[in-house]
Parts: sequence; structure tokens; C-alpha cells
Amino acid sequence: MEILEKHGEPDVFAYNAIISGFCKADRIDDANKVLDRMKKRGFLPDVVTYNILIGNLCGRGKLDSALAVMDQLLKDNCKPTVITYTILIEATIIKGGINQAMKFLDEMLSRGLQPDVYTYNVVVKGMCRQGLIDRAFEFLSSISSQGCVAGVSTYNILLKGLLNEGKWEDGVKLMSDMVDKGCQPNSGTYSTMISSLCRDGKIEEAKNVLNAMKKRGLAPDTYTYDPLISVCCREGKVSVAIEFLEDMISGGHLPDFVSYNSVLASLCKNGYADEALNIFEKLGEIGCSPNSSSYNTLFGALWSSGDKIRALQMILEMLSSGIDPDGITYNSLISCLCRDGLVNQAIELLVDMLESRKCQPTVISYNTVLLGLCKVQRITDAVEVLAAMVHTGCLPNETTYALLIQGIGFAGWRNEALELANSLVNLDAISDDSFKRLCKTFPLYVAHKELTLSSE
Repeated sequence: MEILEKHGEPDVFAYNAIISGFCKADRIDDANKVLDRMKKRGFLPDVVTYNILIGNLCGRGKLDSALAVMDQLLKDNCKPTVITYTILIEATIIKGGINQAMKFLDEMLSRGLQPDVYTYNVVVKGMCRQGLIDRAFEFLSSISSQGCVAGVSTYNILLKGLLNEGKWEDGVKLMSDMVDKGCQPNSGTYSTMISSLCRDGKIEEAKNVLNAMKKRGLAPDTYTYDPLISVCCREGKVSVAIEFLEDMISGGHLPDFVSYNSVLASLCKNGYADEALNIFEKLGEIGCSPNSSSYNTLFGALWSSGDKIRALQMILEMLSSGIDPDGITYNSLISCLCRDGLVNQAIELLVDMLESRKCQPTVISYNTVLLGLCKVQRITDAVEVLAAMVHTGCLPNETTYALLIQGIGFAGWRNEALELANSLVNLDAISDDSFKRLCKTFPLYVAHKELTLSSE
């Protein structure tokens, strides 16, 4: 601030820019200091200044503070604008409900300010979100009688509200009504229909809407294809999902992480790791970058299919691409290693997580290692891992204790396992239901021990 003032007198525009910067950085106190300094130097804040502050406070859920700024705006004889009231109406709907927000709309009208389409859309959206669909239609009718013509964006909000309540016939009728009134559906209208149909698993109906959209000369985008790809993957129709993915790309739209990872996960889940890898590589060639979830999905699938070298290469490729492994990456690696009896390597990964500040082990990480140790009857090591877990501040859960009890039992120490289970029940560390399930396995410990001895 001082630097700017040394090189000339900042104007209101410059002060507004600084206030906006502080607001975006969530430094409201500093923004207010600039506002005070601005006034002391003889510059009166304009409505833009106050809108910046009100908008930022409302965006952070601080409606009371925003209203205090509004009071100051009025005290300074600064006239609020349509933007000022629209910001407050939207925030009030979220915080205090539609009735409270309507008071601001009335106040706005009393000041001679004419709401614009965005203002009305905010009100309609608020009503629809609160399930007040009939009231939203009544409101639309009232503003139409006042000469305000609803646009396609308003109709799309109403359509979404109807479809969210499963009112398909009303939704279709609304689309017909908007056409009759000279308002043509846009890609957002059709995409809303498709999204709602996909949510209810109506794939064929969604495809029909997509075809109708194309016949009208409207180009589907990522928002249109995402729900189609997701529902096909969810219903196991992976080949259809891939067709949609290819259509999206041929139309000039790169898939986002939602559709990208949905296809990869679905292919991997159904045992088509090679096909998933093929799509992964093709998408990379056209500039569609994967994220950690993409790599995690492929790693697990490739390892499970037996291609462990390629699976590990995926992790190396992930790192070389500048993508940091997340908790799922580590847990997947630990799980795969333990599953193959490579428990020492899994423990090394656990230690690596502890030394990393970015990704600390969770109870899942520890439980996976405990399971691996118990499977190979390394009970002493398992107890040490449990102690380390508690020491690092990660609290064990019921699964942790159940794994340890079962491990001790199958290692041949049935009495010790039963004694530990009883103690943990008394401490409320495991529930009665868990204890009953464990008790059912205790006879198996004896059988397991006898089978082990007979095979030696």
C-alpha cells in the first residue's frame, strides 16, 4: 500500500483492486484496513468497493458481517445496486431461507431497482432447492405478468427441480411450454434431462434424449456425457460407456476425471486390465492427463492380474509425471505386498509414510499390515506394529483388535486370544457382537493347530 502511495496517489479503482486481493486471500481484516485508509485519505468508497466486501463475506458464509457492511454502505450514502441485492438474496436463501430472502427482493423493488434475470434465477433456484416447486412456478408467473420474460436458464432451473422430485411428465410438459413461448431448449436443457434419467438408471431413455438433442443441432459436451458414462459403468455396460467416451472425444471434448476414471475402474473391476491400460495410453496421447485415482485403479488391477512389473511401472510413471502418491496409493501397495506375503516390504512402505509429511498412515494402513503379519504368524511383530500405531497417535478400531485376536488364536495361543478378547470387551474396545463372532472362530483355532501339527 505504502509503495503505491509513494509512486503517486492511488485512485478508487486501485484501492478496490487491493481490497479485492485481500478478500480473495481471506484477509478480511487487511481489506478493512485498506478501506479505512482509503477514507482517511479522502477517497469515498463506491458501490463496487462494498460489493467486493459483501460478495466475499457472503461467499464464506458470513452473512451477518455482510449485512453490517450493507449498513455501512447505506450510512455512507452509497446506493446499492442490483448486484448488491442479488448477492445478499442468494446468501440469505442459504442461511435464512426463502422467506427472509424475499424481504430483500421487496426492499430492492422499493428502491426502484429492477431485478435482472440472474436475480430471478437465484430466487427460483432457492425455491426449487427447498422443494417449493409450485411456489417457484407461481413466482415465475408473477414476474411474467410484470413484463419479465423468463429465459432458457430459468426454465432449466425449474426443469431440474421437477426432475429431482421425479416429476417426469411435468418436466416434458415444461419443455413443450417453453418452446410454445418461443424459448428454445439449449444443450443445458437436454443435459439436465439426461443426467436425471441416468440417475434413475434409464439408459435407453437417456440415449433417446441424446439423439433428439443431436437432431436439433445441439452439440453434447462433457457435462452431457459424464452421467451417461457413469451409469453405463455402474450397470456393467462398459462397451457402451466406451462408445460414449469415443463420441465425446470425436466431438472435441476431452473426458474429465469423472468419466475417465469411471471407465478405467469399470474395466478393471470386470477383469479387463489390458483394455483399461490401452484406453489409458490412448487418452494420454490426446492430452487427457490422468490423476492419482487413475494410476491407483490401474495399479491394483494390473497387480491382481499378475502383471506386477507393469503395475509397479505405473507407480514410477505416476511419480515421474509429478503426481504425488496419496493414501489410496500407499494402501493399495501395502495391500498387494501383504497379499503376496511380502510383509517386510509393506512395513517399509508404512515407515516411508510415517517419514512423509504429505501422507500419514491411517488405521487402514496399519490394519492391512497387521493382517499380513498375522497371516504368516508373526504375532510379536504385529504387537510391535500395534504399539507403533498407538505411539504415532493413530487410534486402533474394532477391526484392529479383531485381526490381532484372530492372529494370536491361529498362531496356536487359543487361551491367550480368548483372554484378550474378554479384556477388550470389558474395556468396550470391541462390541458384544464382535466378541460373539470371534467366539465362533475359537473352535477353528484348535482344528487349525491340529491340522498344522499333523502336517509336520
